[in-house]
Amino acid sequence: MHSRLSLALSLLSLAFSLSACGGTEDQDGGAPTKPSFTYPLDDVLRLHHVQTKATHNSFHVANPDLSGPEYAVDHAPLDVQLAEQGVRSVELDLRYDEALGDYKVAHVPFLDEGSTCATFRECLGVMKRWSDAHPAHLPFTILLDLKDLAPSADTIEASFGTLHEVILGVWPQKRIVTPDEVQGDHATLGEAVKTEGWPTLGKLRGRVIFTMYNLTDGFGIAYARGGTSLAGRLAFTRTVPTDPHAAWTLYDDPIVTKVLIDEAAAANMLIRTRAEIDLDAALAGNTSLRDAALASAAHFITTDYPAPIDSSTYHVDIKGGTPARCNPVTAPAECTSEAIEDPAFMKP
Repeated sequence: MHSRLSLALSLLSLAFSLSACGGTEDQDGGAPTKPSFTYPLDDVLRLHHVQTKATHNSFHVANPDLSGPEYAVDHAPLDVQLAEQGVRSVELDLRYDEALGDYKVAHVPFLDEGSTCATFRECLGVMKRWSDAHPAHLPFTILLDLKDLAPSADTIEASFGTLHEVILGVWPQKRIVTPDEVQGDHATLGEAVKTEGWPTLGKLRGRVIFTMYNLTDGFGIAYARGGTSLAGRLAFTRTVPTDPHAAWTLYDDPIVTKVLIDEAAAANMLIRTRAEIDLDAALAGNTSLRDAALASAAHFITTDYPAPIDSSTYHVDIKGGTPARCNPVTAPAECTSEAIEDPAFMKP
């Protein structure tokens, strides 16, 4: 009897100790995984304190039959970008295929369709499997660029339902950071972000955030219900600080739009910018946009060159990142790169 009681107490003590560490939440919707990491600043650092690398057209495979640097971009598979290139934000071009019941992922139909993952489900699956194996990771974002013509007003909600169905078919909702979660008890999402900021990293590890590129083509406005609310949605849409759902935005040119980036950062919004727009100029050695992006308050520095390539010395690296780093404008003094994501916790 005494030995049984001792065993029970030992098991209870073990369960308590596991629950006190990060990583106890199940990573695949099934059996819980044993925690293997502890980040001491996870209750202090918030997502808007971070700066990390993102990729543009993250699925793209080089097309030797077309001329132009955009067609020569040859990205590694998404899990390789996450594991080896320090990428924590990717971009997918989506076109719905009714016969597949899924979205094709490609740059230009018929002309430039090379992709490391042919469908949205496949792309999501690649990233989720990597996430399952690395529960200590900084949350990564998936930027959705819907390339279809926006449906009519009476069918567009059904199209959003299809989008959500595909996402939830791969990612359990509890591992998706939603607008409702960030809003919490505040009257609006924008109020929550402006007053509290994004959630702490401790609440976000091992999870994913969906954002939507579309703004003026019907998708983005309708998704945000005319720019008023993201209640019940899975993705965050492009906004400005005065919008009631202001939480995430993008400004491609960190030089021209520096003032706008600063205004959005002051409202605790997450911001994407680009390290290069003119690819020829960047490959020829013009690093002015990259340097401005890295010095800015932007959180996701988007590039077509996340790793060195043979034809140029140009690429984007987050100096001092492991792979992410403390945002040079918004992070508190106690922030360190290892407190954001520690390589010691990211081994398979």
